[in-house]
Amino acid sequence: MPIHDRLFVGRECSGVLERNRLLIQAPDISRDHLEIRVDAERGTAFVIDTSTNGTRVNGARIERAVSVPLWSGDKITIGGVHLEFRSELQPAEPLGTPISTTRGITLGEYAMVVGDIVGFSTMAQETPSRLVLESLDRLLHQIRRVLAQHHGTLSNFVGDAFFAVWEVGSVETAAEQAVRFAVEAADRVNELAPDLALRPAGGGQLRMGWGVSVGEVAVTALTGVLLGVVGDAANLAFRLSALAAREGRSDVMVAEAVWREVEDVFEFGAVGPVEVKGRRGAEAVRGLSVPAR
Repeated sequence: MPIHDRLFVGRECSGVLERNRLLIQAPDISRDHLEIRVDAERGTAFVIDTSTNGTRVNGARIERAVSVPLWSGDKITIGGVHLEFRSELQPAEPLGTPISTTRGITLGEYAMVVGDIVGFSTMAQETPSRLVLESLDRLLHQIRRVLAQHHGTLSNFVGDAFFAVWEVGSVETAAEQAVRFAVEAADRVNELAPDLALRPAGGGQLRMGWGVSVGEVAVTALTGVLLGVVGDAANLAFRLSALAAREGRSDVMVAEAVWREVEDVFEFGAVGPVEVKGRRGAEAVRGLSVPAR
């Protein structure tokens, strides 16, 4: 397949001219799986993965949405299909000083929610990996649907941790959306849990703890992350999620700053000082319980 500057590979590649697309009909290949860009003037070529199941170059999986150089003879694997890149390109000498993209970093007020599966490490150890993945995929799909309804942005999903953010226009509005999402997401998890293969070895069903915080954080795009969010308030949300739904605590735990914004909207449990790992002193938090299904 000749490459005219750019070649898109996938099941559909909608909106792309026929000469610029290679269609491969296989269920493990995404509609838009990857893109190859060729710059004949500079003598360079790159592949960019845009898929669900990933792309391998010479056997190594490449990062999603990151340009990876291609050289003649490189083997590209997508699903069960193997492609070979062949080229007579010669890099121009000299290439000159590469221009790096300046990473934009913004500081702002955000409301944040983190969901954390209770006892995930033990369950993952005792459950076949395929069943773990299938359970996580079902959970993530449903949680993302709830997130869209509450106008949040997925920052990342790593292992068993789900991290979502709301940019603050009004602190009260963002905090309320975040808490409503956490409550509905917890309810959706309780609804799905009886049908999931991933469950505690001692019986019962899967549970998730949810932590909600609000505060100033630094936001950028980090490699391998949908949206990088760094700051004390983000760390607090993660810590609270690791405490929630454990030892008799509520499914949803909110920081004091969140409670102050939404205390008239939700019925919270009594405030309690909680020792949060990695932080000095105790945090005053409030809890919201979600009935088990």
